[in-house]
Amino acid sequence: MPSPVAFPGPPHVPVIGWPLRAVRMLADPLPFFTTMLERHGEISTTSRRAPRHVFVFGPRYQRQLFGNPDAFIADAFREFRMPPRSAMARLTAGLLKLNGPAHARHRSLMQPAFHSRAVARHHETIVKVTNEELDRFRTGEVRRVDHDLSRLMLRIGMKTLFDVAETGDVDRLNGLIGRLLSSASAPLTLLLPVNAPGTSYRRTLRAAEQVDDAVRRIIVAKRDAPGDDIISMLIAARDENGEGLTEDELVGEAYTAFCHDSSASALTWTLLMLDQHPQVRNDLCDELAAELGGAPPEPGVFGRLPLLDRVIKETLRLFPPASMGLRYAARDTELGGYRIPRKATIFFSPYVTHRLPAVFDEPLRYAPDRWTGPSPDSFGYLPFGAGPHGCLGRSFALLEMKIVLAIVLQRFRLAVVDGSTIDAKIKISLVPDQGLSCRVEQPAGDRSRAAVRGNIRTAVDLAGAR
Repeated sequence: MPSPVAFPGPPHVPVIGWPLRAVRMLADPLPFFTTMLERHGEISTTSRRAPRHVFVFGPRYQRQLFGNPDAFIADAFREFRMPPRSAMARLTAGLLKLNGPAHARHRSLMQPAFHSRAVARHHETIVKVTNEELDRFRTGEVRRVDHDLSRLMLRIGMKTLFDVAETGDVDRLNGLIGRLLSSASAPLTLLLPVNAPGTSYRRTLRAAEQVDDAVRRIIVAKRDAPGDDIISMLIAARDENGEGLTEDELVGEAYTAFCHDSSASALTWTLLMLDQHPQVRNDLCDELAAELGGAPPEPGVFGRLPLLDRVIKETLRLFPPASMGLRYAARDTELGGYRIPRKATIFFSPYVTHRLPAVFDEPLRYAPDRWTGPSPDSFGYLPFGAGPHGCLGRSFALLEMKIVLAIVLQRFRLAVVDGSTIDAKIKISLVPDQGLSCRVEQPAGDRSRAAVRGNIRTAVDLAGAR
């Protein structure tokens, strides 16, 4: 171990230092991370005497963090102190929590179901469900499009993962998962993990039991009658020893794969950015009209839609759904010459990294054309994570977003309501805190954009938007 280098960070405050800072961070992580970067640089700690909480931003340190998965392990939901044999423990025991050989085995068994060739089989389903949801829209009405996109992504997820299409079943599971995510992400759930009546911790455990039961019943049915869906492929997958995933493992991985929140978040931000950048919106609509002529995209057409690809990449740069993440030191180690003690928590943030001028020129400018030139590596641009725990569903998510956006833009102009307050906030995924209300209009090549307020105006430069 090299001689330790003095860690950057704020002055030491005995006893109450980290708890006070933790409350601030939990309330709104992104401003906290931004302040740590501005004051202390790309690596820092809240306690230089005992660096138990470390913050790293930028490709230099993230390359070391993700490139050493034996020293810096993933352990999703570690901060949520759940009973070891509870439904919540089973739901969260998938890829996001596993490391080493167990992680490699699960990923190998799951990879074929998420390969680009397997994902392409669901193209028609995504088109069909998207058009069905858009048929509910009426010109002139104002809709919460973040809710609409969440429902759409949920229906696509239910159909492709479980081959469940009945809207009643979809809405029921959506309600269960919504309650689980809402209660699990409440600050009091982390700060007061008491299984007592009326507590958010108790509500989380109860909701997890209901989700576990619903997913398990689907898996049992699929064993008897497999279909052309992802869960049937996971049930059938076998390793080199002829062994597959157990029922509990299938439940955990199904729940992990089912997260529809990220795609809905990315599409919501994309619609907002297109509203605020009418020239980009008009150019994209022209590209879609020239290649698709009002029809939904066919498999293989996306290579002829380069602006569609760049628009989604740029939205994921400025508003990555997974805007923060955690790793834990499995042993005493070092990172960039700084000594990291065993059990230290390391925070990273794609949201902050994507705004570093050293990584992206004019980082606050929404500029899809920046993607016509050289791109940063996976440690400078990481909307889907990096290293061994990079998102397995990346290909599916990108296909899904491209199909949905291409259909939406050809059918409607979703104009953001003038005067909307848009505050970016982490609620599982990064979302507009107040939602996104849009007026449904016929497609038009106008140059209008809504006047918006909120922290969106510091998250992205809208003053020079065209």
